[in-house]
This record gives sequence, C-alpha cells and structure tokens, in this order.
Amino acid sequence: MVPLHSILALSLLILHARTCVIATYPKTAFGVVGDSVARGYDPNLPPEFVTYYYTQTLDHFNYKPESYNTFQQRYIMNTKYWGGANSSSPIFVYTGDESGITVVAAIAGFMVELASHFNGLLVYIEHRYYGESVPFGSKEEAFKNSSTLGFFSSEQALADYAQLIIDVKKNLSAHHSPVFALGGSYGGRSHCLDLLTPTANDPDWLVAQRDTEIKIMEGWIANYNA
Repeated sequence: MVPLHSILALSLLILHARTCVIATYPKTAFGVVGDSVARGYDPNLPPEFVTYYYTQTLDHFNYKPESYNTFQQRYIMNTKYWGGANSSSPIFVYTGDESGITVVAAIAGFMVELASHFNGLLVYIEHRYYGESVPFGSKEEAFKNSSTLGFFSSEQALADYAQLIIDVKKNLSAHHSPVFALGGSYGGRSHCLDLLTPTANDPDWLVAQRDTEIKIMEGWIANYNA
C-alpha cells in the first residue's frame, strides 16, 4: 500500500492546481476539440452549467477614485452533484486563465469527476480581461493604454477570485463548505503560489485554512483505504 503521506502529497498537488490541462485539449464528452481555444469558439454547455455575472471591484489594493470602478465578471456554476450547504459538501473552484471560461468549463472534465465523486459544487471563474469579463466596457478601451492595462495582473485576479468566492458562499449559506481552488497552466500556477507557499507573515486564518483542508483530505484518503 502506498504510504499515506505520499498519497496526501499527491492529493495536495492535484486539489491545489498543480495538475495542468493537457496541452492538446483532447476531445471531451461535450465534443470540444483543442483548437477551439485558438478559434475563440464559445461552446454551448449543458443546461446544468449556469452562467452568472458578479459586479467586481476594479482595483483591490488602492484607494484612488478610479479604484472603486467595477466591471461584470462572468462565472459559471454547476450544482448537479452538490450535496448542499447543510452537508458541508466541498466547492471546487476553477481559477480562470488566459481564455474565455466557457471553453474551460467544456474541456476541464476532471472538475466534473471531482464533483460527482465528492458531491461538490462547481464554480468556474473567468479571469479579468478575458472572455466577457472585460473592464472599461470593451476590449478596445481595456487594452487602450498602460493606465487601463495597469489593472491586468495576477494579483488583482487572485483578489477577484477571493471576493467572488466569498459572495457565492454567502449567497448559498455555504459557510462551512470547504473551498478547493484548481486550475490549469497559468490559472493553476498563479493560485498555487498564493496558497501553497507558507510564509512567516501568513495570517492566522490562512494557516487554519490550510490545516482544515489537509484534515479533510486525510479523511477522504482514509475512506479510500478503508
């Protein structure tokens, strides 16, 4: 039997976005093929994938007048497999990358597998400046100059995800549902650098969150080995 600590380490890598979406984007159950990303194809998702828009803050780190501007950030939820807030079932969040979120939702089949196995809620969040989540009203304005592009950063995107996740949990009364952020390529790496790299300055809540997630995964692994 593989040692528990080895399985736990592997689970941490997977559940915290160290797994990349295969570069060739193989055909999935939805019939989406790899070059759809390059063509800008926007697939029609099954009805259980529901699109929402969140009024997102433009600048999370400054207090200038323009920092309080907002834009509509697109995200998709799939509640088909979710056990509900009362069961403390997990929430799996796909942290978007350099593409529209509908294509990602169509090809990231591992998310559906996780949700079906663990009665999880699926949330796919589009990265700012991609797809329909574009500040300043249009791509032309958003990419116009260095002033508008100054809000296009991984730090701002991570803050977007955090703010949106808090709102989703509040709206669903899912206060006790653990959240696992996943991603592929840039979307996964940017998030894992934030969550998987402890520092001496980490706040107590982040330390407690890591400990909680490890205990949850230990419980899942124990059930598998039982």
